[in-house]
Amino acid sequence: MFVIDCPAHRSRVVLSERRIRCLRNTDAGILLDLECYCGHIERILTGRARHARV
Repeated sequence: MFVIDCPAHRSRVVLSERRIRCLRNTDAGILLDLECYCGHIERILTGRARHARV
């Protein structure tokens, strides 16, 4: 379950994993796109950035 602040609803919304639209590993961390029931896409960046190998 995920909790987002939806600007269309002007409140917090609880979303299930079925609302995940995109999940990607990036150099900045894990990028997650969630779609609210109203159609708003919330983009969340989580995790740690990748460290350069020496």
